[in-house]
Amino acid sequence: MKKIKLLTFFLTSFLLGVSMLNAQNGQSDVRLTQGGVICPGGPIDYIIEVRSSAPGREFFMSEQNYRFSFNRDALANPTIVEELDVAGFVPGGPGPLGFTLYSPHNLIGSLDTVVSYNVELAGGDGIFMVPGEDAWVQVGRIGFDVLSEDACFDLVWVTQAIFPPTFVGEVFTDPVTGLPTRGPTAENFYGNYSNCMETLCPIPVELVYFNGEERDCKIHLAWQTATETNSDYFIIERSFDAITFNEIGRVGAAGESQELVNYNFTDTGIGSETYYRLKQVDFDGSTDYSDVIKIHATCFEDGTEGDILDVFPNPVGGAGSMYLKVYSPYDETATISVVDITGKIVRVESQNITTGPNLLNFSVSGLAAGTYMIRIDGKDWYSSAQKFIKTND
Repeated sequence: MKKIKLLTFFLTSFLLGVSMLNAQNGQSDVRLTQGGVICPGGPIDYIIEVRSSAPGREFFMSEQNYRFSFNRDALANPTIVEELDVAGFVPGGPGPLGFTLYSPHNLIGSLDTVVSYNVELAGGDGIFMVPGEDAWVQVGRIGFDVLSEDACFDLVWVTQAIFPPTFVGEVFTDPVTGLPTRGPTAENFYGNYSNCMETLCPIPVELVYFNGEERDCKIHLAWQTATETNSDYFIIERSFDAITFNEIGRVGAAGESQELVNYNFTDTGIGSETYYRLKQVDFDGSTDYSDVIKIHATCFEDGTEGDILDVFPNPVGGAGSMYLKVYSPYDETATISVVDITGKIVRVESQNITTGPNLLNFSVSGLAAGTYMIRIDGKDWYSSAQKFIKTND
């Protein structure tokens, strides 16, 4: 009786192992999708993507070997550009997310025209691959130098018959050894990329002009583009010495345009001499700069240290703000005081100021309608008082 039970146990275990082995019927689709194009002599990128070929063909992507050829009259110097994060990994391997990407690793392969791109999983179960148009998983990004704008790329996947693969998938228990073993995964579909290059060196933004002018102690910047390709936004940068530039604002771009587009931006934090430039940013993160322009602000002419040169708008209405133009002898924190017609101090506020011209923003929210005097006090100086009128409008 014991022998029968023991025989039954081993038979059940063997059949279970064979069943699991036969279940390793994963089948993968592999394709390349184009990244960015720059110019002849510059780089072009392609992303390797993988998925399960069909329902019932799901598998865990583990040790993989991808092989493809390319037109060597059009492209050269295949390299790894990026190891992409893959969601769903079970940690356990030594490389990023458990993967180690080898290249060059037989980079030309066993044939002169074949590139071999390998992924080795050193631990864990790998990435579970499922079918569907939204199921593509990015495995890696390959870059080439572009040699000719007239040649076709002819990126073609190499079949198993030409260059045998090492595709290994889901873990199962070996029925003989009883040890965890990875089952083979077949290949089914290759997404080739044989297109010829259609556009080289696209100009992201063709800038017609970039200029500015002072009005009411503000700098009004304006620029116009004739064409835009892949344009995300503009960063406006300001400098007071033409050396150190700081971002002061952003304006969204048209993205794609073949007609004139106008943009504008207003800067209130100006000096007597102010420098500006545009930093244009593409959707892919690449950037380009405009020429630097210089704006002279006449509103600070004939300034005297410690003087309030102007208060505007005056009258000022509602819960708005007004601006104070003042020359400061120091970099320090100054105190702004507002006094009503009875001599009572009704508002006190501190603001940081710098040596030379300053344009300060002061809120009149909460002040009743009426006539007021405003003054600025520094550490060892003070300005003359200036009158302003607050309305309820």
